[in-house]
Amino acid sequence: MGKVDWPDSMKKLYRQRWRIWVMACLAHTMSLFHRAAMAPMADRIMADFDISATIFGSLSAGYFYVYAPMQLPSGILADTLGPRKVITAGLLLSAIGSLVMSQAPSFAALYAGRLIVSFGVSVVWLSVLKLIMEWFRSRELATMTGLSSSLVNLGQVAAATPLALMIISVGWRMSLVTISQVTFGLAAASWFLLRDSPARVGLPPLSQLEGKAVRQAIEARDAPSLSLPQRFKAVFGNKNLWPLFLVHFGIYGAYSTFFHNWAVVYFMQTYGVARDLAANFILIAAVGQISGAPLVGFLSDRVMHRRRLPTVVLSATFLTTFLFLALWQGGHLPLGALYPVCFLIGLGIGAVPLVFAAVREIAESSVRGAASGMVNMGGFISAAIAQPIFGYLLDRGWGGDVVDGVRIYPQAAFQPGLLLCCGLAALGFVGALLTKETRPKVSWVAGGVE
Repeated sequence: MGKVDWPDSMKKLYRQRWRIWVMACLAHTMSLFHRAAMAPMADRIMADFDISATIFGSLSAGYFYVYAPMQLPSGILADTLGPRKVITAGLLLSAIGSLVMSQAPSFAALYAGRLIVSFGVSVVWLSVLKLIMEWFRSRELATMTGLSSSLVNLGQVAAATPLALMIISVGWRMSLVTISQVTFGLAAASWFLLRDSPARVGLPPLSQLEGKAVRQAIEARDAPSLSLPQRFKAVFGNKNLWPLFLVHFGIYGAYSTFFHNWAVVYFMQTYGVARDLAANFILIAAVGQISGAPLVGFLSDRVMHRRRLPTVVLSATFLTTFLFLALWQGGHLPLGALYPVCFLIGLGIGAVPLVFAAVREIAESSVRGAASGMVNMGGFISAAIAQPIFGYLLDRGWGGDVVDGVRIYPQAAFQPGLLLCCGLAALGFVGALLTKETRPKVSWVAGGVE
């Protein structure tokens, strides 16, 4: 191999990585959109298919029945096939699933389409993380993971008020057709624009910037190719990954259960507001996440040089504000107070990007995709369990009222579900307290975390 023109190579690398990062984040934007899209159309789907809250909860949870167990395989796919192929294939599947849902003649067909969507989007996020790990330095990870979280949450923003307005205008079926078309376009763009690593475009590996000692440790650790059982042992046998799993299990599980599923129905029926105004509160939570995640990531990387401390602070904020939502006047905050509460809950989700930044500093580099997948499973297992339970609790409190085919739930029916979310948030806080402190500039070496 010839001598590398280092300054010129670095200029090319920096130009390439921003284009690749933006494209990868836009791909995952659709994942967040699909995940949150059920909330604005929940009451219409329940009415059109004549189903209860428990059954609708199972529809939403079905997304996570596929998504959660796919996290470890998708991490392995990111490590082996590469992010470009995985992201493109995943988007194509989710586009097909949206079309199936839009034409579903029965609830069974709708459910099948939702499972196809879930299977497609389940592989995207870990490939995005893999790209970040390949194209950015250790001290940039929390910042870039936070920025990524902000950008991809544009999908959640779009699935709030804009989707609610689209449903009002053209109905939920045509809205899904439009979503499918956009997803097909992003799949094509991903294939042409993404590249798995600097080496794929003839550039030197970014590990050369990490310093000679760290680079030698990484190269020594990465020398052998691990078998599947060895990958599982390296991931599940790493005791420092399990508190990160618990953080994601609690915090993301609580957030997804409420804001991705029941929030619009809750705000519409408890406060008597229109669909678009109810969706605004989801948008406010997304804005909190979008604005807070990159700031927290920057503070973690450049100011605090810590992962555990900001994770504890954010998870405590998340738990406290969810308790306000659930307990104040029996789960009926003043309408004006919902804006700061939803914003702070969204801000608390900023703990999740820090979790994935810590994974990079704890796991072996050859299994970082799989390790990220193991941690990522936590929140989706939690949502898969909690969403139908929330629906069951709603049905237990239903008084039999129906308006235009839509079940109307009293305020008291929502409080047990909100308390369920508080319990999950408490588990996330415990996970944050148990998390091992890591530092942005450390890397995995032979003896562990240095």
